[in-house]
Amino acid sequence: MIWLLVAQGVVGALWTFLMFRTLLRLRARTVSRTGQPFPGSKATLAEFAAFLRAPDYASDRRQLRAVTVVMVLLILGFALLQP
Repeated sequence: MIWLLVAQGVVGALWTFLMFRTLLRLRARTVSRTGQPFPGSKATLAEFAAFLRAPDYASDRRQLRAVTVVMVLLILGFALLQP
């Protein structure tokens, strides 16, 4: 059972790393696109929308999706194995 907790910790840390990397990439792209150090919410939301569609972010989306599915499966596995 301890192996499942360790796996959840590793996958959780990986998911956190991927999410922060993605958010920092989105912010950097928004700043470079707008030229403002603190872009407004409209520009930020437009970049979030681009994240969902743009081919530039396809690998980020795939990685986040895969790690999220693994994390959910590990959580469900842990819940099902509890006595």
